[in-house]
Amino acid sequence: MMTPDGCVGIIATGGLTLQTFRHLIENLPEGTWEFVTHPGYNDAELNNVNTRLRHSRENELSILTSSEVKELLRREQIELISYREFVTTRQVSPEVLSPSAGAK
Repeated sequence: MMTPDGCVGIIATGGLTLQTFRHLIENLPEGTWEFVTHPGYNDAELNNVNTRLRHSRENELSILTSSEVKELLRREQIELISYREFVTTRQVSPEVLSPSAGAK
């Protein structure tokens, strides 16, 4: 199974601010990280979904597409990639066996 080095932003789900995003990015360790967020539009289709994240989606979309964030990512040398790019460029990590796999 291929996974990024970790996930960031989970604790900010539903309450992301530009300041929080900036702090997360400026303190991001080296590696490949997944940023967890739920940007989108609060439209008629979303009204049919039972979610606590209804009102935060447009805020997250606005933050993530802002010129401040684009400049922050450039300055911090963060490369945005798709999952397809991740899978095709990531070197396969050594297989990690579960503790019970070694028991006989």
